[in-house]
Amino acid sequence: MKKISLAIMVLAVMLFSTNGFSQGAPKPIFGAKGGFNFANIGGDTDNKLKTAIHLGVYSEVFFDYFLMLQAELLLSQQGHAADLSNSLSLWYFDLPIMARYNLGYNFNVQAGFQIGVLLSAKSKSTDSFSGQEITIDVKDQFKGTDFGLPIGVGYEFWDRKLNATLRYIIPLTNISTFTGVGEKRTNSVLQASVGIMLFRINE
Repeated sequence: MKKISLAIMVLAVMLFSTNGFSQGAPKPIFGAKGGFNFANIGGDTDNKLKTAIHLGVYSEVFFDYFLMLQAELLLSQQGHAADLSNSLSLWYFDLPIMARYNLGYNFNVQAGFQIGVLLSAKSKSTDSFSGQEITIDVKDQFKGTDFGLPIGVGYEFWDRKLNATLRYIIPLTNISTFTGVGEKRTNSVLQASVGIMLFRINE
């Protein structure tokens, strides 16, 4: 809970401490976003791609008309799809802090840093005799935080009222609590998102 509270605090600072960043530039905005995760678990493992979801809120703060800072707070499902044995579902609170550079009026490129706080981890398998689905809590097998480097591209429509983003999060850390040969696990996530502006600050 302390890590989640810290993430919310950082986002709040981004949202409301904006006057120094945006003098003479477009006004900061607050919005909601959601989309799909195309996730897998990399490292010393071979699994199937999982199609999952993410949703949350974001803020955009301009330094000038080209360079800006974007903060998000996302509820994100990751893991991998069912292979020969089981599927894995990991739920995170993710806090990406992105630097964004606008190439023209609508198109932009972005890169940043992301911290994820693990909320739950469930493994699902099918009993070979009864055919029943078995769900096991495996949270103790994964670290409580995950770190990554998000990079991506985006496009804005209708004066920033709507945006689309394609982003890949480069994994930085081993999320497995186990050590030894063959025990490394990393989150591999490609995100496709759509965001909608809710309001402009100081409008």
